[in-house]
Amino acid sequence: MGEPAERDDAITPTIPANSTPAEVAPSSALNGEVANSKDGYRTAPDQETTGWPPGVPYIIGNEACERFSYYGMNAILATHLASLYVAHHAMAEKSAQDAATAAVHFFKAGVYALPMIGAILAERLMGKYRTIFYVSVIYCLGHAVLSMGESYLEGMFLGLALIAVGSGGIKPCVSANVGDQFGKGNWFRIRTVYQIFYFSINFGSFFATLLIPQVQNHSGRILIDWFPALGDRFTAHALGTSIAFGIPGVLMFIATVIFWMGRRKFVHVPPKPGGTLGMLDAMSSILLFMTIGHLFITPALIKSANVSPDFKWPILLAVSAIFFAAGLWLFGLRQKSQQDDGFLAIVFYAWKHRGLPSKNAESGEAQSWLERSTFWGPAVDRFGLKAAEGPVAVLKIVSVFFLISVFWALFDQHSSSWIFQAGQMDLRLWGDAESFMGINNMTLDKNQVPALNPLMVMGLIPLMNFLYRRCDRMGVQTTPLRRITVGMLIAAVSFVVVALLQIQIEHHQAAGLPKVWFVWQIIPYLLITVAEVMVSITGLEFAYTQAPAKMKSIVMGFWLLTVALGNVLVAFLAGFEKLPRVDFFWAFAGLSLAAGVLFGIRGYFYVQKDYTQE
Repeated sequence: MGEPAERDDAITPTIPANSTPAEVAPSSALNGEVANSKDGYRTAPDQETTGWPPGVPYIIGNEACERFSYYGMNAILATHLASLYVAHHAMAEKSAQDAATAAVHFFKAGVYALPMIGAILAERLMGKYRTIFYVSVIYCLGHAVLSMGESYLEGMFLGLALIAVGSGGIKPCVSANVGDQFGKGNWFRIRTVYQIFYFSINFGSFFATLLIPQVQNHSGRILIDWFPALGDRFTAHALGTSIAFGIPGVLMFIATVIFWMGRRKFVHVPPKPGGTLGMLDAMSSILLFMTIGHLFITPALIKSANVSPDFKWPILLAVSAIFFAAGLWLFGLRQKSQQDDGFLAIVFYAWKHRGLPSKNAESGEAQSWLERSTFWGPAVDRFGLKAAEGPVAVLKIVSVFFLISVFWALFDQHSSSWIFQAGQMDLRLWGDAESFMGINNMTLDKNQVPALNPLMVMGLIPLMNFLYRRCDRMGVQTTPLRRITVGMLIAAVSFVVVALLQIQIEHHQAAGLPKVWFVWQIIPYLLITVAEVMVSITGLEFAYTQAPAKMKSIVMGFWLLTVALGNVLVAFLAGFEKLPRVDFFWAFAGLSLAAGVLFGIRGYFYVQKDYTQE
């Protein structure tokens, strides 16, 4: 890509709640006087068009296939890892399930911590399109390793590491790339497009979660029946597992092709500064982030290597020190080459010159609190008001995001601890009945039960939109922060129900009673899905609209980092093998309740300010 085009990071007020969307018409996004890269790609959206940008269908198609690949693999991951722990480490079933739960959530922590690196590469060096495309190739390679090395823990961990790099690297870029396609004229469509975006995620997730466990259970036997020679080399289950991990890889390849096909339709917001300076920016920022970011990954590596606990903290501190020293050296080298106006440069400058008033504050001409601030004022003098607003906005958003990590600790357990709970329940579709409405009874695979979540999401999105509109008309404003607060409290209730179900399951086991019917899990699934719609979709919208234009991918990276923190919390508690599962669920219910209350207090004092993409 050529030299980045100059653009202003303009601030635009929020679109009024009573705005009426224009009729959907072919987008004129490719018309008019616009900045273009040397490759001919459009680098800024058309600010006049009210229609849909032409790149949106390619983004949605790519996301649906990519999510099928991720959730298809994820549908059988926890139970497959548990079986490998039993086979290769002779673990008891409960211990194997706890180890698998920890491994799955450490993997997810990596998936959601690495987006910060993808965001840095996209914003500073490569741009969103090239970051998504190249990292998708690594993603495909990870699926290939899983499908060939699924019989060994080492093969699984290598494949999962590559998928974490791939999935994590593209996450902040894909969601930010959606918003980049819109200008002032069609900005009112932002909420709708993120809902469509989220619908496509759950569309892929639903079919993947429903189909991949069936592929694992039946495809191997079918192929051996067709080609008996395969039975000499594979068991039916091993062959089915390999195919079940391979199909998501095929879908990820299709996702990459779809994204490549849309390259001429997208708005390609160029990286700033790009080139050599962009390389120094990216390397220094990544190393400084890894000072803390490696803590999402290194503890799992230390544990898997059976390192003595006495050496754990010295190793972690040494790794952090190396990353920090290397990052700080490169950052200093970059600043000597040319003064930067990015997040780190402004924060470091403000810290170095803290306590000094700005020139406008001294003269009495200060127009904003930033100019009057003795911390940020010098940065306003050096970099300008718009640039200084960026780090402040990011830090405000991070203060809001931090508490949401507890929600993700709850939500992501529907693919781990909730699956193991379902395995203790009666999985017959109609319970004791032989048939219902002429449909014979059948037994579900416990890995299929989480398909309830994406199925419910697709139905709840329009229902929740209707409820939001009704509340707004009644004078009860459903602001993003209010929606997130209510969602977090509902998530706490879902774990109260899960804990009560676990009590009943264990009572039935102890008393020799029939198993509890899995249909009772619909209640917590419904609650956690309502919470997801209120927290996750709203969070995507909030993260993008509250981020300054040049920091949108970075803020998306922070948003996804909250998911990583939540998964580390789950992995940490799963490591307490003596902790009864009931107490495990109660602990998360209490944490979510406390986090929801604190989030509501923080949200009450937060002042929103929307930034549109120029």
